[in-house]
Amino acid sequence: MSKKNYIVSLFIPHLGCPNDCIFCNQRKITNYIEVVKKDEIRNEIRNQLANFSNKSQEDIQIAFYGGSFTGIEETAMIDYLKIANEFIKEGKVRSIRLSTRPDYIDKHILNILKEFKVETIELGVQSMVDSVLDSNLRCHDSQCVKTSSELIKSMGFSLGLQMMTGLYKSTTEMDLYTADELIKLQPDFVRIYPTLVIKNTMLETFTKINKYSPENLHDSVENCTKIYLKFINANIPVIRLGLLNTENIKQGEDVVAGAIHPNYRQLVEDNLYRKVVDYVLKNDNLEALEIHAKPNILNNFVGYNGENKKYFKEKYGLKTIKYSNSNNNFLVLDHINKIDINLENIFKCIEKEV
Repeated sequence: MSKKNYIVSLFIPHLGCPNDCIFCNQRKITNYIEVVKKDEIRNEIRNQLANFSNKSQEDIQIAFYGGSFTGIEETAMIDYLKIANEFIKEGKVRSIRLSTRPDYIDKHILNILKEFKVETIELGVQSMVDSVLDSNLRCHDSQCVKTSSELIKSMGFSLGLQMMTGLYKSTTEMDLYTADELIKLQPDFVRIYPTLVIKNTMLETFTKINKYSPENLHDSVENCTKIYLKFINANIPVIRLGLLNTENIKQGEDVVAGAIHPNYRQLVEDNLYRKVVDYVLKNDNLEALEIHAKPNILNNFVGYNGENKKYFKEKYGLKTIKYSNSNNNFLVLDHINKIDINLENIFKCIEKEV
């Protein structure tokens, strides 16, 4: 998954999905009220491809998201795939990706997907704890996830796995266990979504009657940092942290509770790099600190709205703190002592401590 993919996204909310999990209102999540009609798909693909006019075919995929694609009636599913294949044959798109449920995968389905140039399959796993899956009405168990994942990989597809944190009846320990189990399946990438309480779901009802207590933002970020770190150390890319903001997904409107933030991923990454500095400094009392870091991570040491900078100054009694772009990562303490930061080693050490 090191290749940069540009995605033509086609949302098919609830198409192929026979039941609502207690946290799900797919219409709100996908921002579509009606199912996309087949005769509109070509125009939608063309409109989105116009945004990638300067990109190579090899960088572009058509994605079927929002429902359980392989649960669609087979003839209809093939019709969708045929339309997408028109653009592959025209040399405008490399391949297809889709999301589905673990219990909607078998050899017959995968043979069809292989025939129609599907490259990437994402499974909505959510948890690997059977009691949590049952409580959230997922209608499959963890063994189903393992079987489907192994079959997908054995047939040469790229495998993506999605998990949720803070689910009803789950705990931090269960979420960490889920991450460990997903790592064993060796996916090509993962997505991590904190649970949001969305209007008109069973989970909203549970929240109102105090049957469910959603994670606050602080606890959610702390939990996801530990999980994110596990995937980093396993060399598994995390391509999404948190649900994308849309007009339909806003705190106080359609999201009534839960850890939603426009920069959720940054909060998690900032928290991780705060832990890096804490690991190196321990409880040193300093007057001055210099943080030299590569440009792609320097802002994480500063933190969202400068929160890490404030944190370091208060915790270590700093009079001054300076940030600089560098080709290498290192700290300078009180203008004298230079400490190199080996992120790979520090990440592994932090995982053992948290």
